[in-house]
Amino acid sequence: MNIDSVNDVNSFFYDPYIYGYDDKFFKAISGTVKAVDGKIRITANVAGTAGRVSTSTMVMFGRVNLKMTVPTAPSSGDSRVWGLYSRAYGNRNAAYFFISGTNFYVRTYSRDSAVAESTTITWDATWTNTAVRWEIRHSIDRVEFYANDIKIATHKTIIPEKTLLPMYFSNSGSDFFLLNYIDVREAVKIFYNKPNIYLSTSSTSSSTSSSTSSSTSSSTSSSTSSSTSSSTSTSSSTSSSTSSSTSSSTSSSTSTSSSTSSSTSSSTSSSTSSSTSSSTSSSTSSSTSSSTSTSTSSSTSSSTSLLG
Repeated sequence: MNIDSVNDVNSFFYDPYIYGYDDKFFKAISGTVKAVDGKIRITANVAGTAGRVSTSTMVMFGRVNLKMTVPTAPSSGDSRVWGLYSRAYGNRNAAYFFISGTNFYVRTYSRDSAVAESTTITWDATWTNTAVRWEIRHSIDRVEFYANDIKIATHKTIIPEKTLLPMYFSNSGSDFFLLNYIDVREAVKIFYNKPNIYLSTSSTSSSTSSSTSSSTSSSTSSSTSSSTSSSTSTSSSTSSSTSSSTSSSTSSSTSTSSSTSSSTSSSTSSSTSSSTSSSTSSSTSSSTSSSTSTSTSSSTSSSTSLLG
């Protein structure tokens, strides 16, 4: 779903060819609802339960364009709905297209009453079994209904208030009621329900700390041991050389040997300490850096809800 905000108005486009049936966007209620050949197919199931689905995305005002394919002209037993409708509100705050039997209506409801403003529309044969752009334009003082960019009704008396509303689709038949796409434009507000894909700060911090500590400790220990061993080996070699050299000297060299041995011992200790400290510091810094960077016609009527 592409969602854009331009000059304080919002738009988005849902393409089933790209998203298929996204259960983060659609919430099936009953019947069979699925994506087939780049369209959302809404149909009754084998038990005869109507196909019903709502969107979790909601819009406030704007132009809601639903490109739908109605498979047959309105006939006895038909019941189809598409438009802005909330099952929580029921017959309140709604605006939708409605086929009931052989009749085709557009209806709107206000916040305070289940009495609808209803207009009966003559079905056009060119709308049958072909993709039609059914549009609802909801503004502060009116609701306008369009079919293929031709206005078919305007309601001003009973209309929804300024509120977020989901899109809703229902089909009681076993034939295929198809949604080609949803195109919302100039909406004042859009609420889009999507999962949070970002890691929490606490989780990232914990991972970094653990990895840094482990890597630092291991590297420090290894480097210290290696450096100490190397330094000690140097000291041993020095001592051996001094001793050999002292042997070929006169007896007065004894004090020199002692002095040399003492010096060698001192040097060994100093070298070990210095090398350990230097290696530890370097290794810790390097390991910490590496580990951390890896871990970021109008009429008014009272009606009973048939929408489910």
